Amino acid sequence: MGHDTPDESPHINADMTILDVVSRYRQTETVFKQYDGKAGVCLCCQALFDPLKEVANKYGLDLAQFVADLKLAASGGEDPVDSPHQESLPNFV
Repeated sequence: MGHDTPDESPHINADMTILDVVSRYRQTETVFKQYDGKAGVCLCCQALFDPLKEVANKYGLDLAQFVADLKLAASGGEDPVDSPHQESLPNFV
């Protein structure tokens, strides 16, 4: 129910909140962490309940690229967590 099959493009759109996206597609959390640097804040901390279009507008992000990157991660595209360059990501734990 509501789960995407491998042949189906992930359903992510600009009206979804960060919480909507992360709860449905856990692997997108990495993308949000990458965009934290561009936004200058932790997006999951500061904008969890905001629609993606508002987040992009507020923090000066390219909405089309933002959504495309989220869809790529959600569809199982290259995930920086699994990449050999993992050490380049900041560790906020």
